[in-house]
Amino acid sequence: MGYVGWAMVAMAGYGATTIFLKLAFRSVPSDIALVVTNTLLILSALGLVLYRGDSFASLGQNKATLYLALAGLALSVSIISYYFALSRGPVSVVAPIFAMNFAVAGVLGILFLGESVTLVRAAGLVLAAGAIVLLTR
Repeated sequence: MGYVGWAMVAMAGYGATTIFLKLAFRSVPSDIALVVTNTLLILSALGLVLYRGDSFASLGQNKATLYLALAGLALSVSIISYYFALSRGPVSVVAPIFAMNFAVAGVLGILFLGESVTLVRAAGLVLAAGAIVLLTR
């Protein structure tokens, strides 16, 4: 499967995750849900590493490891904030705001990774931001 297919699986998975979390939050605190779901994520990721025969030997004192640590910290803040927001607010508002992470990534990719800017991409980012404004009203 190509990257678009995997992105579609991720999209569907995050959509389903949101609904399952909101249902769980009816009786489970968001911090407990955070521990349970992310423990399953870690176990799944370790299973994938073992299945593929990958190694952690490439980790060391290098830029890639620093970037992984920074990504882990950013992901932690993001997911914790998402769980807290979702446990307190409606899915129809929280999920679309959270989903704007792709627009943030797009802008950062252009600014810091030298990715190309096209009129179509710029229009897509503007339309996505407009959609979020409309969805949160």
